[in-house]
Amino acid sequence: MSLKKEHVFLLVQSGYSAKNFVLSGFVNQKEVKTTFWSDQDYIEQYNIKNKVVHLPKQAYSAKLNFLQKIKNRAEIFFNSKTFKNEDYKFYLIGISKNTSLRVQLKNFLITTIATLFSTEKGIAYLDKPFYKITRKTSYYKACKEQLLQHKPTMVFCTHQRASSGVAPMLAARDLGIKTVCFIHSWDNIPKGALLIKADEYFVWSAYMKDEMQAHYPFIKASEIKITGTPQFMPYFNEEYRLERAEFFAQFHLDPSKKYILYSGNDKTTSPNDPDYLSDVCEAVLKLNAKSKEVYSVLFRPNPIDRNDGFDTVLEKYATIVKELQPNWFGAETFLWNQGGPSKKDIVLLINTILHADLVVNMGSTMALDAALLNKATCYINYDIAESSYNWSVKKTYRFIHFKIIKDLDAVFWIKNRNNVLKVIEDALKNSSKTLKGREQWINRVTMLPIEETNKRMWNYLIHTDEV
Repeated sequence: MSLKKEHVFLLVQSGYSAKNFVLSGFVNQKEVKTTFWSDQDYIEQYNIKNKVVHLPKQAYSAKLNFLQKIKNRAEIFFNSKTFKNEDYKFYLIGISKNTSLRVQLKNFLITTIATLFSTEKGIAYLDKPFYKITRKTSYYKACKEQLLQHKPTMVFCTHQRASSGVAPMLAARDLGIKTVCFIHSWDNIPKGALLIKADEYFVWSAYMKDEMQAHYPFIKASEIKITGTPQFMPYFNEEYRLERAEFFAQFHLDPSKKYILYSGNDKTTSPNDPDYLSDVCEAVLKLNAKSKEVYSVLFRPNPIDRNDGFDTVLEKYATIVKELQPNWFGAETFLWNQGGPSKKDIVLLINTILHADLVVNMGSTMALDAALLNKATCYINYDIAESSYNWSVKKTYRFIHFKIIKDLDAVFWIKNRNNVLKVIEDALKNSSKTLKGREQWINRVTMLPIEETNKRMWNYLIHTDEV
């Protein structure tokens, strides 16, 4: 293979992306100069040897925000028409019941314009004003100056949905610098949020490549590379695994007990999560009353959006539930693009799953993490009657990306409040019921072997040959 001498600018705008590309060992590439280009101040705390170029400050633009929402909605409407499936529109539903007249009018205007442009040509046309305004921003101009100063030969964006990545990638393309964009997650494509335009895209699997071509027909098949994801590489690295006794001692857990992991969701995806945790705790109390084994609940909240309602539940069931707080860098109140998981947190996450007997949550893709570590998951699939939110699990599970999980029978389903104990018992005793579905899910959404993901990515980035 012929090797090019490259200087890669790695564009990182979220903690999840930083974790994926640092702790996986992706940046440990000696033959290429890799520079972090990021607005994440904590990156140096990973003790990386790579240089970090901090992105310029980005001022809020009402016009760009407005156009971005129109673009996103137009894509959703286009997908809904193309695939004759109204379920795409559930991605647009919020959780608040109280919407002001001003917000309603704004949404009506966005929806009206998006409907007019919800065609392949219409979506492409929206790019013109969007990029025209972007090029006029001081943020774009400053990004362009940084590129001229540091002279990278390639910019690799690690997340296609980050709005702060639009101007840097546009500046690179305007300067004739090759651009590559990684699709962050297996479930992102149907959501209609491909903000980043690039010369090439990296996806997790052939399944995702097919989705990309179906949802974005203007992207050529040759521009979509199947690489897998670096996200799960630490899961198969012995450096991150602890023996059961060591893990229990480190986090003060009782080795005589068995544990069920409840992984919390963000407030938008599952606003009633505290009620679900409470129901699981009640089920565990009943389980302990008739079981020879003694079970407790390990609770891992969402690192960047913890629901305060959990505090009451944790206090009420203090004898059987223990919170294992994520270990993240950054502010105490996490935002999506501020703060990232430390190496200690990856150790905590991996071993919490490894040493739990079962995972329970409301539709979290943590189920895929669990499947990779050979653990079954129960999905909660019932509503809370007294909820104060404009939200329903029935809508959530109609999201397009859940179809594959349903079709493959990859999880256990808790379909009503009175069924929590029964399904948990079944999952604990007969976890093999979903084994085939879990294995098929893994094979469908990510390229194997996972341990060779970085090799595949770098081969596409720096070699002239295909892998």
